[in-house]
Amino acid sequence: MRGRVARAGAAALSIGFAGHAMAEDWNSIPFTPHSTFQAVQASGLNAYPLPGGLPLRMRGVVLANTEDWLDPTPAYTSTFQLWNLGGQAELIVQSVDVGDFGGTFCWIGQNYGNVPWHGDTDWNYTNAQWTAELGRLKLMGGDGVTQPIRAGDLVEVRARMGLFYGGKTNVNEAHDNSLANDFEVVLIQSGHGMPTRVSLSLSDLKDASNQFPFDPTRATGAEHYQTTLIERNDVRLTADSIAGWGINSDLTLEDQTGRTLGIHLGLNPSFGSSPAPAGFFDVVGILDQADGSSPYDSGYRLLAMNSADFTGVPEPSSLFPLSLGAISLIRRRRPRNVA
Repeated sequence: MRGRVARAGAAALSIGFAGHAMAEDWNSIPFTPHSTFQAVQASGLNAYPLPGGLPLRMRGVVLANTEDWLDPTPAYTSTFQLWNLGGQAELIVQSVDVGDFGGTFCWIGQNYGNVPWHGDTDWNYTNAQWTAELGRLKLMGGDGVTQPIRAGDLVEVRARMGLFYGGKTNVNEAHDNSLANDFEVVLIQSGHGMPTRVSLSLSDLKDASNQFPFDPTRATGAEHYQTTLIERNDVRLTADSIAGWGINSDLTLEDQTGRTLGIHLGLNPSFGSSPAPAGFFDVVGILDQADGSSPYDSGYRLLAMNSADFTGVPEPSSLFPLSLGAISLIRRRRPRNVA
């Protein structure tokens, strides 16, 4: 027995785990910018030291309701079931401090024992332990949570552990339910408001050959906007992906130049009750990276959380003639004499 399965014993054993005491003096720890935590090497691997750079705390605005992204429903397994992670929840947090940019994903899962390097269900949270964890983090589905953390809330994340995965450095419990690996979430302001979305076209992220230019300094390109709320302008769903529209689906966006970008539709029921948008549209979402292999310099995609975030626009090819007509009309008008 280990971890929270033997919680009382684990409390004593976990003091000093990875050099960190459980009862941190958080007020003595300065805030770390998200851009510092997400710094990368030329290969795209994390430059921020793990676990040496922990514990840390960061603050930012939550970009999505957790249940629109991952399903927190308890699903404990008492036998080993490879990659069956059970309930999952993740806060997607964007920076708010001047001079900072980007953000961080903060993930927690139920059945850590079902990953291949454990293979032991003692690493899992039981259903009761799982809902207690969600409650501790003030997340949807948690014990006693009547007002869960929502998109637009300003929070402080206190991390004792983290892992690099898919091109991002994530706050998590490192697939270990020991008390010493807990991260914490402090609500600073409910309803703080969503960050101003950044308006981008696909040409802001991809070059003329439809590739992602990779800037390891993260000053430009997709790396700069990773975990940022953006608005993608004048795009449409590709003909071979539009039929896949629905809850928890992966589709492809394209623009008039042939540039493409993957888009993942979340778990919000609106994706099942509304039709796919026809023609060109603007869409608001979160820029993510899910690159499965080194070098971690690609795999960027858009996360869309609600069908209401898609807004139809006129065909881009029709905008130029309309603009010329408007200019001609303006030229025909004479200014009035002002006495």
